[in-house]
Amino acid sequence: MNAQHLATLRSFLSPALAAAVIYSCAAGTADFSLHAAPQSAAPPPAAKAASDARPARPPAARPAKTPDGQPNLTGMWLPDPSNRPMEVPSGTPWKPPAGFDPGTNSAYTFFAPDEGRAPVARDRRPMIVDPADGKIPLQPWAAAKRETIVARQEKPEQLDPRVRCLQSGLPRANLPVFYNSYQIMQTPGYVIILYEWNHMTRFIPLDGRPHVSPKIRLPMGDSRGRWEGNTLVVDVTNFTDRTWAVGHGAPPEGAPASSISTGHGVFHTEALHVVERFTPMGDKIHYEATIEDPKVFTQPWTIAFDAFHRAPPDHQLFEYACHEGNARNVKLLTGVDIE
Repeated sequence: MNAQHLATLRSFLSPALAAAVIYSCAAGTADFSLHAAPQSAAPPPAAKAASDARPARPPAARPAKTPDGQPNLTGMWLPDPSNRPMEVPSGTPWKPPAGFDPGTNSAYTFFAPDEGRAPVARDRRPMIVDPADGKIPLQPWAAAKRETIVARQEKPEQLDPRVRCLQSGLPRANLPVFYNSYQIMQTPGYVIILYEWNHMTRFIPLDGRPHVSPKIRLPMGDSRGRWEGNTLVVDVTNFTDRTWAVGHGAPPEGAPASSISTGHGVFHTEALHVVERFTPMGDKIHYEATIEDPKVFTQPWTIAFDAFHRAPPDHQLFEYACHEGNARNVKLLTGVDIE
């Protein structure tokens, strides 16, 4: 990157983002990661049968370091392609009526596999690893409220925040969906995550500073990071109560909340506290998130999966248009069909 490139970069980006791009280049990755490391040619192992036992955390590979010694997470990343469900349903199986929309009842991604690489086998293990039964530990009143939320998705006040084009919150932002991919950048003292989904950006300071005042509430919370060996640990607080903790894919149309496995309708309060763990594993980043809200859940609970997979060298983040042409939401709010 020459002096002309640097001047152009600084004219278009904020000082912090420009510094992060320049720093990423110094670490060996290009601006906006157009030269990310290629994917491994080895096919993934076949999916194992569902198990309630929590898998052991994979041993952390020794990643390359950034110039200031951080484990190097920089680059472009795709969501997990394995289509795992979020949860084990808490109720009995649902018998759908004829002609219903089956949805996906799990994560879904539409990124085509690399040429010459075997498709990823579908893994039916739930992402929830604690508690061991794979179920979301909702308090009884919260489970009842979730049933109401899922049953009333035609009501704007109950509608999925994602469908309303709002920020996703955490850890939902890191769940695998086809309309999202990621770019991770690093600069001294910060890790920065850019999301294609709703153009969300997280600046994660690593200098040990305290969280902002509890009077400040943010849909994506307030993040503070630290390194434990090669694992980035991020403590997130200061949430609003206007997002869902999880929810990915599409549940079967008309199915009750107790019969779905996608995590939809799992609300929280401003007491939500999330601890994330990002562990680089070669061409993947293993992700864990422990979710705690004593006002909604009976105990903290943890999800774990390989959330980030190295993208091809030419991958880039595209514009995310949500409200444009969103005829369904216009009809829900006004009763007018614009199509």
